[in-house]
Amino acid sequence: MAVTVQTNPVTLTWASFLVVPNQIVDPADNTLVDAYTTFNFAITPDPPNSQTIGGKFAFADPMTITITPNARVWSGIAQTAALLSHEQWHYDMGTVTARALAKQIPTLRGNTFAELIAALRADLAFHFSTRAGLLQKRYDIDTRHGTNAHYQRVWKDRMTACISNASSDQIGGYYL
Repeated sequence: MAVTVQTNPVTLTWASFLVVPNQIVDPADNTLVDAYTTFNFAITPDPPNSQTIGGKFAFADPMTITITPNARVWSGIAQTAALLSHEQWHYDMGTVTARALAKQIPTLRGNTFAELIAALRADLAFHFSTRAGLLQKRYDIDTRHGTNAHYQRVWKDRMTACISNASSDQIGGYYL
């Protein structure tokens, strides 16, 4: 089964952000931040098509996971290249976790279509909330929300290596 991932746009610009009047609270650690970026996802078709394989329900071709930005920036901060680069990493997590999910979807099975959908929902929560959330939190701790230039470069290099290799399943030793 072919599950594809589309990211739209691939690269964030400041036009991708909603400008907000107050500093933003990062829900992961309750700190005040100048910008906050996560991602939205959609799966098409919705609902996905199914087939039976070995008497079990499975998803049928085609299926696409689309990643779009959910980004905000505080109106009182300079929109710098460094800040945008930090936020890009958070957005790229959507793409790399969607790739990991895309590898897993073809293996999902259920005794009923409802079971199959439940398995998909569980995997969506695991990849996009649990796994992405843990990596993003570690990234923000190490980089101090982008203010530690050394670790910002380390994590950016890890993401660049991961994003450039569609079959990569790790970011710096952390599994997707």
